[in-house]
Amino acid sequence: MAITIKLGTTTDNVDKVGKTYTEATPSGGVVIEPTSIIDPINPKFIINRDDNYINCNYCEASFLGRKYFAKVSVDTGSRMVVDCTVDYLSSFDLSNCPITVVRNGDIGSPTVIQDNKYPIAPNREKLQQIPISNNNFTANGNSCYVLQVIGGAANVSE
Repeated sequence: MAITIKLGTTTDNVDKVGKTYTEATPSGGVVIEPTSIIDPINPKFIINRDDNYINCNYCEASFLGRKYFAKVSVDTGSRMVVDCTVDYLSSFDLSNCPITVVRNGDIGSPTVIQDNKYPIAPNREKLQQIPISNNNFTANGNSCYVLQVIGGAANVSE
């Protein structure tokens, strides 16, 4: 079963929804013949070597319905390996998600000063800030966030 992927380059911020990229593959993309199971979240594609793809950092696999951040490396036997990680923000239509995004008024320490753009009436809702000392939330050059949802919290990071 032959499948097609498109390789290209993007300079958009990784947090941008709907990234644009400049395609490096010829019209129609690169045809590959999978030799093993393809992981839809972190696929690895083996392609014929083409130096036009060495600087590519973005991939689209329409047969999986997803777009990916890509790392291209040169392999033996005139082949290249395209290691991919799904780009959730560009792979799925998030325009109809019923969510509200709020800001923290003071990163690093809880504050009693209400953010004037915070869409919750503090006199009608219980607002609580809890400092977290878990190593999973330590920033290592990446932006880490705690997302509050009804009934709990989730760690969302790059």
